[in-house]
Amino acid sequence: MKLTGKAVLVLMGSLGLAACGSDSDTIEFSNVQAVHASADAPLANVWINDKATLTGVDYGVGSGYMMVREGSNAVQVDVQLPGSEVATVVPRTLLDLDSDLKYTVFVVGDADGDPNPVEPLIVTRHAESMADESSLDVQVVHAASGVPAVDVYVTDPGADLSTVMPLTNLAYKAATDTLNIQAGDYQVRLAVGDDVVFDSGTLSLAGNANLTIAAIKTGDSSSSSPVKLLVLDGSGSSIIQDMGSQAEVRVGHVVDGAPDVDVNVNDAPFAPLADLAFKEIRGYLDLDPQSYDIDVFVDGTTTDPIFSIDDLSVEAGMDYSIYAVGVVSPSVAVEPLIVEDMRRAVATSATLNITHAASNPVAENVDIYLTTSAGIDGSDPTVSDFTYKESLKGLYVEEGTYFVTVTAAGEPNTVAIDSAPVDLMNGVVYQVVAIDDGNSGGFNLLVNDITD
Repeated sequence: MKLTGKAVLVLMGSLGLAACGSDSDTIEFSNVQAVHASADAPLANVWINDKATLTGVDYGVGSGYMMVREGSNAVQVDVQLPGSEVATVVPRTLLDLDSDLKYTVFVVGDADGDPNPVEPLIVTRHAESMADESSLDVQVVHAASGVPAVDVYVTDPGADLSTVMPLTNLAYKAATDTLNIQAGDYQVRLAVGDDVVFDSGTLSLAGNANLTIAAIKTGDSSSSSPVKLLVLDGSGSSIIQDMGSQAEVRVGHVVDGAPDVDVNVNDAPFAPLADLAFKEIRGYLDLDPQSYDIDVFVDGTTTDPIFSIDDLSVEAGMDYSIYAVGVVSPSVAVEPLIVEDMRRAVATSATLNITHAASNPVAENVDIYLTTSAGIDGSDPTVSDFTYKESLKGLYVEEGTYFVTVTAAGEPNTVAIDSAPVDLMNGVVYQVVAIDDGNSGGFNLLVNDITD
């Protein structure tokens, strides 16, 4: 990860500054909010005044404003590495803050350095707000590496852009001044030349608000827009997706002993999921963000579904896996297992997601070993006491060839899956699904690259 020099020191120092000053009335305070906007950078841990203030700071998340005493504050930042290792990217350093300003501190750029290195973007505004019951303060920031300069339009909903002038043109790392606008309904659009690259649809903005709105990369290869909007309201953050954004869903048949199946969506056959066979995972498929009724039938039939899912709600920009789990013999209930997937890759490691979809009670609770050679003698489990239908996301693993061994929990001699080899690469997200498979000794692993 290319974290360089003094600028990153300042940035990461500001990331996660928390209320760690004195309660004395004689001390002035600054307000700081922090944003992780580097789409391929790993999680970070932040130490403030020698206390672990934040851990696992993730992409696309911003803090609320945090009171930090004016003047010098000691900061150290560690980056999470595979296993339990960390690397100190910011040694213990003193930073100086001004109580007359509010700070929004972004981690921007690309951990692999292409097209821009990871670096700080620090945006300030006056501490005094102009917002009242009928108005709000807004600051807009371009924090999306690799996205060209955009014209920013903030208009009445449905306004013809050919009849209005853009609010401003923002290049990467540029920000507007703090703007005071009337509360009401607006539509935010970003354009490159004549092409609208982001459309919020109608947004209702309330008075007495102080917002920072940043364009950040979607991190979604199939998105309708290269960016999404991160909205910081002073207490936390939320995401606004482009109005054309879809949910992405895949479906897996992992019921040992069951025939092929067909899937109906909203009472109609869904061709992309017809004739789904055991051990087949199909998708990701784009779906409009709404609720769906899903029925799973034995292939070629349309009555007595194996199971149904009513009112499955999927959200724009989110990814889901739906697994049919269970066993025909010995009988274990066939049912759906719905998992929200994490598909964001980081440049510094492989990322491993694991789902326990093996329903046989023999393996209801398991230990999972990840070793560099066959066998587990002398090794500790990478994941312990992993329960049927449980999922784990975002395990960082150094790239290389590994052997996956699955045993009964606490019983290393009771082996369910014996030293299955897997090759892992940095910058790739892998989904590992443990399943029942009578033709492979009782259990098996399905390993897929699900990188977005």
